[in-house]
Amino acid sequence: MTAWLRPAALVVLLVVLQPVPRAAAELVDRIVASVNRDAITLSELNQAVGFNRELGGGAGETVREETLQGLINRQLLLQEAARLKFVDISPQEVSGEVEKLKSRLGSDRAFEEFLSKLDMTQEQLSRMLAERLLVERFVEKKIALFVRVNRDEAEQYFSRNPDRFKGKQFLEVQKVIIAGLQARKVDEQLDRYVTELRSRADIRINQ
Repeated sequence: MTAWLRPAALVVLLVVLQPVPRAAAELVDRIVASVNRDAITLSELNQAVGFNRELGGGAGETVREETLQGLINRQLLLQEAARLKFVDISPQEVSGEVEKLKSRLGSDRAFEEFLSKLDMTQEQLSRMLAERLLVERFVEKKIALFVRVNRDEAEQYFSRNPDRFKGKQFLEVQKVIIAGLQARKVDEQLDRYVTELRSRADIRINQ
C-alpha cells in the first residue's frame, strides 16, 4: 500500500476505544479541511506530518500536501467503515500498536521524546493508531480479501522480468511474486475505490 498505507490508517464504527471529542479542540484550532462535515484540524495535520517525517522521512510542502490528502482519504474510509459496520478493533489491539511503536523507537524515553516533538499526548497517538489500524482492517475485508493472483499470472511476471530473478527458479520466488502482485492489485483497487468516494464526497480544503 501507499505511504500511509504502510508507510499507513488509518475512529468509527464498533471500536470500543472511545475517541477524543473534537468539539473542544475546534474552538481553539483552525479547521484545514472538512470531509462530509467531519473536520480535520491544523493540529491533527501537524501531528500527522510530524509522524510521517519522523518515521518515514521526507520534508517540505510535498509531505504536508500528501499527508493532508492522506488524512482526507482516511476520513472517507472511516466513514465508509462506519456505514458498512463490519470492522471492529479492540483497545488491546490499539495498545499493541502503541507497544510496537515504542519497540521501534527503542526505549520509553525515546517514545516520550517522540510525543513531545510532535506535541502529542499518548491518547492522541492511540487515536491516530486506532484509526490507521481500523482503515487497514477495512481495506483488508472490503478489498484485499477478494483479490486473487493465480500461478499463471505469477509465471508470466517471472518470464517477463528475468533480470529481477537471475539464478532463481520460479518455485523459489513464486510466493514472493504472488504477494507482490497481490499488493499491487490491492493498491490499484483501493485507488479506484477512494477516487469513487471522493467523487461523491463534499470535501473542502481551507488552506
